[in-house]
Amino acid sequence: MDTIVFPSWRRLLLGAALFALGTAAAVAGDFDFAQVEKKAQELARAPYDGAPAPVPAFLTQLTPEQYAQIQDVNPLWSDSDSPFQVQFYLPGSYFPRPEKISVVENGQSKPVPFRLADFSFGDLHPDSLPQDLGYAGFRLLYPLNTPPNYNEFISFLGATYFRAVGKDAVYGTSARGIGIDTAQPSGEIFPYYSHIWLVKPAPGSSEMTVYALMDSSVVTGAYRFVIHPGTDCVVDVESTIYLRKPVQVLELAPLTSMFWHGHGRGVRAGDWHPAQHDSSELVLANGNGEWISRPLDNPLQIQTTTYSMQQPQGFGLIQQPRDFSAYQGIATQYQRRPSVWVSPVGDWGKGEVRLVELPTNNPDMDNIDVFWVPATQPQPGQPYHYAYQLRFFNSQHGLIPLAHPTATYLGYDTKDPKWQHVVIDFADGALAKLPRSMAVQAHFSAADGAQVRDQKLQFSPDGHFWRLSAEVQTAASTPSNLRAYLTLDGQVMTDTWTFLLQPAKGGR
Repeated sequence: MDTIVFPSWRRLLLGAALFALGTAAAVAGDFDFAQVEKKAQELARAPYDGAPAPVPAFLTQLTPEQYAQIQDVNPLWSDSDSPFQVQFYLPGSYFPRPEKISVVENGQSKPVPFRLADFSFGDLHPDSLPQDLGYAGFRLLYPLNTPPNYNEFISFLGATYFRAVGKDAVYGTSARGIGIDTAQPSGEIFPYYSHIWLVKPAPGSSEMTVYALMDSSVVTGAYRFVIHPGTDCVVDVESTIYLRKPVQVLELAPLTSMFWHGHGRGVRAGDWHPAQHDSSELVLANGNGEWISRPLDNPLQIQTTTYSMQQPQGFGLIQQPRDFSAYQGIATQYQRRPSVWVSPVGDWGKGEVRLVELPTNNPDMDNIDVFWVPATQPQPGQPYHYAYQLRFFNSQHGLIPLAHPTATYLGYDTKDPKWQHVVIDFADGALAKLPRSMAVQAHFSAADGAQVRDQKLQFSPDGHFWRLSAEVQTAASTPSNLRAYLTLDGQVMTDTWTFLLQPAKGGR
């Protein structure tokens, strides 16, 4: 099958491929990405000194709710003609590490002076705080939802985390600059940005550039983010990293999200909402043209699934459905949380997309991690350069070209709980206009010694979708890899639905 290029995204993919050439136009002596790369390389060669500056206990002991009361009330560039404004975060709560922040204007870099007086503390009553605390991160504002008023749309805070939203969306899935050794017995390592450079955009500009210097005990790196707010928020990412020493798992373009429960999946422990999750599934576009969909789960133990690929076309965490009734969360607004898609720029070669699902009974805890693991890790000190585009979106705009698994439900046989119900709904794509009379065929398989019974395919005129259902019994205590897709006259009509079905526990 030929690689599929979705027309509505072609312009942005091309733009992502070209943005890396931008530094060639820089005036000699101007601050640019090459200078950040040089700093990262020098860090990698020097002994690691990662001791953060001390932060008063008053700030580090704040709960997340208390920390959220601290607001920057005097945004940077609010008194200028800049199309963007910047608010800063104080160190505190889960984010105790200060970082240097500078502004690049007319090609020259200068530090942003710290001003404690710019912050409001709400109902908090801090003791005297030092006047040189520094900043823990920042967020950008743009006239997005209610122009001419400025609205927050992207936030960089904690380690290498950042999250973004398009128009009328709310925060959900986060991205990271890098991940190291997630879900490994030795423990995860969290690199962090030690220095940020904010490039002041020209009046009328619709994009903003941010540089970041990353440091840790095992890896350093230079990053350039070109950020485009709008209906979707698009972030072009360019990075060069330098390993200080080999790591177990090098994780590029990581995404972090939450799936608690929904559609018969996940432990709910009495929660009355029909579903609570920031993302519902992982979707992957392989270099051979195959599209794969993997519904997320909240397992009873740590669960890791890998998808080997050659030249991946993209992967991401998708949030569906998009109606309030699916969640019933007045405050949480899960139906407005963005999907996030990673589009590699250039040839990423061989590697794997790895999905890590952690057990949780807390909707405030991210328990889903997805990232690219290259087949070959660079040698310590050797520069490793890569680029990609991130899109935070609420409408797919034709991203997934084939019909797609729009819902996955799991249950169990009350008379014989060893047998589990598996139900998959396929819709959209070419199926959207296909008459019910067409001889659509289902292909369902259960590996690892599992048994399948009562498989059937039904058409629903209400919503115009095809429902594939089956009952599966795994082999003893062995999980089963499930796969399903639909065809018409031998032509694949849908993504390949995949799932790792754990042995039945008598219903959860």
